Amino acid sequence: MGEKNLDKIDENSVETRKGNKKEKSKKSKLVDKIISIIILIVCIIGLVISGSMLWKWVQNNIESNKVMTEINDIAGISDIKEDEDPGAEFGIDFEALTAYNSDIVGWIRIPGTSVSYSLVQAENNNKYLRHSIDLTWNEFGWPFLDYKNSPDFTDKNTVIYGHNITSGLMFADLANIYNGSLGNDVTINIYRKDYRLLTYKVFSTYVYEPESYYLTTQFSNDEAYSTYLSAMMSRSVINFNQTVGVDDTIITLSTCTRDTKNRIVVHAKLVSNTEMPR
Repeated sequence: MGEKNLDKIDENSVETRKGNKKEKSKKSKLVDKIISIIILIVCIIGLVISGSMLWKWVQNNIESNKVMTEINDIAGISDIKEDEDPGAEFGIDFEALTAYNSDIVGWIRIPGTSVSYSLVQAENNNKYLRHSIDLTWNEFGWPFLDYKNSPDFTDKNTVIYGHNITSGLMFADLANIYNGSLGNDVTINIYRKDYRLLTYKVFSTYVYEPESYYLTTQFSNDEAYSTYLSAMMSRSVINFNQTVGVDDTIITLSTCTRDTKNRIVVHAKLVSNTEMPR
């Protein structure tokens, strides 16, 4: 084979290699372009989903505030300043409220916080988890009593649930009891629909993983109740200078932490039961 033929073979090999490199480069660019398009599509989908979730949150917030205003008007109440007496001056028209929704069993108010809501109770614990008091679907739900409890708050432990909403609605302010912002003398007022004002004093607050024990509503005997109370007292991150025993009746407020992994819990004991104005 002559030198000319060898030169041609070398030239052909070089051209072939160049052609292969160009082909690979084209394929590589095509793959990169496809990956970029996929990433862009994923980002757009993520933005759409995030935007949709934000819009739903805003709508839920608007609707909840609207319903709150409506309920306050029906009840015939107005906001009470924090330095005013939270008792006798806080009148509620329960006849009008129960005509609006027969599930209403009372009203909860925690002085020094934004917690001031009518309380409802259904035949299960799902109804008001994702429904407002006007029975429309709402992710914020509405504060409600455990369905296993007596609606007159006479059980040893009455459990009340509410969501922790970042805008400050529902039971978000329970965090201010837990973090000590309200000090160690915290009052919770329950206005019962038979016009009795039940005044409670907080004796324990803590963050705990989801469990059924702290939500116990009925106890087989005094020993079981005493064991329960001791356990709840020992969990508290704040010393409220309160004693609690088997002759006391208590309420337990429960809401999620912001990451929804744990629960903020507040326990309070009944210290007085007085008649409300009508």
